[in-house]
Order: sequence, then structure tokens, then C-alpha cells
Amino acid sequence: MNIPTIKQSRNGTFADLLVRYVRDRRDGDAPSVYTAAWLDRRTWSAIVSNPMRPVAKRTAVQFALALRLTRREADGLLQAAGYALSPAIPEDAVFAFCLGNGISDLFKVNDMLYENGLKTIPTK
Repeated sequence: MNIPTIKQSRNGTFADLLVRYVRDRRDGDAPSVYTAAWLDRRTWSAIVSNPMRPVAKRTAVQFALALRLTRREADGLLQAAGYALSPAIPEDAVFAFCLGNGISDLFKVNDMLYENGLKTIPTK
């Protein structure tokens, strides 16, 4: 019988990798990360408390931007969630451009998405 396993990269699950980045990049200050990603505490808690919980691609990208990850680091984080940025998807092209050029401000990212007629990231 083939039982599905947790999406896991060489570095662990998405939650493992996310927590590691928060610890290393923000000295464990999770609230600053999920706030910068325009996500709430419940989303953060659901992700870190249940590694089996699927994570939306946009949520993973929002965390990558909030953590100011490089494109390579972001690719690893997305891979741990079971995703990849595709140059054939306009939204992904914007995200890849921002990650590759150190643009982590979600308002700037939203401006680029809006200018290209794409769905913006909800902000509070």
C-alpha cells in the first residue's frame, strides 16, 4: 500500500524550513515575519503546528518575500511546499523578478502585479 508522505525537501518540511529561516533571519521573531507577509497568527500557527497542512503557493511566496529570501532560497522554500515559480505564469514571473532583484516590499510587489493586470496580494 502506497501511503502519501509529507511534502519534504532535503531540508525538511515547509514548516521546518520556514521556522529555520525565521530563527536565522529574524532571531525567532515570528510575529514580525507573518505581519510583514500580511498574514495572521492563525495562519502561522496552523502551518507550524501541522506539517501535513497544505500551504497555498501565494502564502509561501508571501513568506519568502517577508523573509527577504534570495531567489535560490525562495525556490527551496517553495519546493518544500510542493511548488515552483514558472516563467510561463505571469504572476510567477513578477514574483521571480521581485525575489531576484531584492524587492520584498509587498506594496511594490502589488504595484507590479496590478500594472500587469494580475491579482494583488491582500493587505490589511
